[in-house]
Amino acid sequence: MLTNVLDTLLVLVCVVAIVTDARHHRIPNWLTLPAIGAGLLLNGLRGWEFLLHSVAGLFFALAFMLPFFALDLLKAGDVKLVVAWGTIKGVGQPVWQSFVLWAFLYGALLGGVMSLLFLRKAGVRANFKERLKALCGVMLSRTKPLPSPDWERVPMPYGVALGLGALIALLLERWFGQACPLIRL
Repeated sequence: MLTNVLDTLLVLVCVVAIVTDARHHRIPNWLTLPAIGAGLLLNGLRGWEFLLHSVAGLFFALAFMLPFFALDLLKAGDVKLVVAWGTIKGVGQPVWQSFVLWAFLYGALLGGVMSLLFLRKAGVRANFKERLKALCGVMLSRTKPLPSPDWERVPMPYGVALGLGALIALLLERWFGQACPLIRL
């Protein structure tokens, strides 16, 4: 019963994160922080073992995501979203079957596709020759810096890719019993 409630919470958090990040380029604290608390509370209602898995999921997600945040590859809202998943779903047994890990990887794959679409939309392909000439000119003469390309200013809502990745992981978990059905050990 509580498993369905937790999965519903996960879906709601992902859908709201997708919408808010697509519209406002942020994943708000009013979404992620209560989701973290609800994940801990609901798992605690299931018993101590589930609460410990939830806390372990929180720390696993945090340890997994902090390097991406420290390298400025992800924003804090993205990190808190993944930490919320960790508290809702807990850490996997074995660890490489953790929902957080596979949801993030599916999201990263979708994020790569989204990046290519954003670059194409921004016209990077059309300006490739000009950019190559400018780059060669700078490398040979070292006199003037490259102008900042417009496509660098196009914000990509990575929470959309992460949210969709989590929904894919949840569907796979529902169908096959684990977030990555290809690895069975």
